[in-house]
Amino acid sequence: MNKLIAIGSTLGIAAFALSLSMFLKPFDTTYKVAKGSNLDKAACTVCHSSPKGGKLNGYGTDLKAVLKAENTKKITPAILAKVESKDSDGDGVKNIDEIKKDQNPGAK
Repeated sequence: MNKLIAIGSTLGIAAFALSLSMFLKPFDTTYKVAKGSNLDKAACTVCHSSPKGGKLNGYGTDLKAVLKAENTKKITPAILAKVESKDSDGDGVKNIDEIKKDQNPGAK
């Protein structure tokens, strides 16, 4: 039983690390997110409603729609650019303007 728990934990950590590199790293690189900044601290909540992932917020939902339309699962600068002019969180400010102000485009 302990062996099964250890394997499950290891797989969970690996999946988490993979998701960070696949989704968060391109965002951080594209927008030159500074270590310790608000966006850096936001981490998963840039796209998700919770720091643990799960349900997508408005920004994550908009990115998901673009990924589907482009028939890809890879976040790239071009994919990110397609949601820059949107106001994913409905607060009256475009995503790119929030990102430039070091604010989370997925949170009001």
